[in-house]
Amino acid sequence: MSLISVYSNIGDSLLALMVSVSGVRGIVGKDLTPPVIVAYTVSFARLLNKQKKKVLIGRDTRESGRVIGRIVEGTLASLGFHTINAGITTTPGVLLATRNLQCAGGVAITASHNPFPWNALKFCNEKGLFLGAEEIDLIDMYARKTAADQSMWSSFDAIGRMSSDHSINVLHANEVIKHLDAALIMGKKFRVAVDPGGGAGSFIDRVFLEKIGCEVFSIHGVPEGSTVQKEFPRGTEPVPENLEGLCGLVRDKGADIGFAQDPDGDRLSVVSESGTAIGEEYTIVLAGDAFLSRKKTDIACNLSSSLMVDDLAQRHGVNVHRTKIGEIHVTQALMKTGSLFGGEGNGGVIVPEINPCRDSLVAMGLILELLARTGKSVSQLVQSIPHYVLKKEKVAFSVGDVDNYLEQICDRAKNIFHNYSINILDGIKIYNISEWLHLRPSNTEPVMRIFAESSNEKRTSELIEMGKSLI
Repeated sequence: MSLISVYSNIGDSLLALMVSVSGVRGIVGKDLTPPVIVAYTVSFARLLNKQKKKVLIGRDTRESGRVIGRIVEGTLASLGFHTINAGITTTPGVLLATRNLQCAGGVAITASHNPFPWNALKFCNEKGLFLGAEEIDLIDMYARKTAADQSMWSSFDAIGRMSSDHSINVLHANEVIKHLDAALIMGKKFRVAVDPGGGAGSFIDRVFLEKIGCEVFSIHGVPEGSTVQKEFPRGTEPVPENLEGLCGLVRDKGADIGFAQDPDGDRLSVVSESGTAIGEEYTIVLAGDAFLSRKKTDIACNLSSSLMVDDLAQRHGVNVHRTKIGEIHVTQALMKTGSLFGGEGNGGVIVPEINPCRDSLVAMGLILELLARTGKSVSQLVQSIPHYVLKKEKVAFSVGDVDNYLEQICDRAKNIFHNYSINILDGIKIYNISEWLHLRPSNTEPVMRIFAESSNEKRTSELIEMGKSLI
């Protein structure tokens, strides 16, 4: 079978993929097949700076990532690029090393919070920045046309070199530590429990935390000597219902704090010294309090992040810039406004001077710095923050004309929510100064996400049900 005929047979798989600023995602062997992987890798290569021959590749612990990585490596080498296989590396580690090693671009092979059968290609440019919507649309267009451009492939004597470099985790840890008050943290000798969820954090958490003087206890790490997971030991999301094991570990070891990550190690959730999972929405607030205490700056975050971010900004006398969902949108807002701190309410913290993407190590470091500087426990810090109840749900959603459907929802919302403002930047956000409801199609799953927040549980639940009635 010729290459052209192979590509002519992948139409159904391409239609089923989730292609967005969050990557090219699909179920391995069903939507994300070798021909599809080759098609999108070829398309990505068309955007790269050909003067910089190197491309960095890293992956999370999914077993499928090993095979996908080889396909990506071989494709790029066949196009004349030299590849560097970083092995199991966090997504922020891939982006940081792409920039530091002066590569033309990078590929993180991870489906993040998606279930184990999924995987994805997440592309970044030579600056270590995820590709924006226009670039992703261009890659998608190339892949859906004819990826079998024979003129792109290198002859046998021009194939790129394929090498490995498994020192990226140490490079990542050292780079983050350079931007922390490491001496202050080291002086406290914190006892820290970590739960990487069987993901890429297993290979860097201990390295990072021990370098800043912490005693580390771990649960759900990848066993020593193993390079892949056949399943994740807990839910992929670092949300309270998945962290019972970490909560117990904190209590058993008398730890000062517990940290949990998602499979690719870019998001962080916190467990208090009492063994209570406080929720991932607090991560940006605690890390932000630490950062803004030493550098006054506006904050960028997405539309679905908690009102706690607004309260944080008010305490420090700065502004909040809200963006569409998707971390690249937050990064772009940080660059556009010159803000130095941002993130997302899902546990993502972005400090562009360290790494212009969500980075769980940056979040860990800043939160430990806050504990060290204030002398307060996690519970005491949480008690000082205004309390809200935020709920997140999702319902199956697959509509051909999404824009038209959202317009209909917006019209229905106007008849129900009087004296509320409506923002249509990304889906539909209905809000006033004390509560909000946000409905938006997911970038990563065929679902409609429903977020709501207010000052009490009953009202938040009411908002969620009102959101469901609008769909």
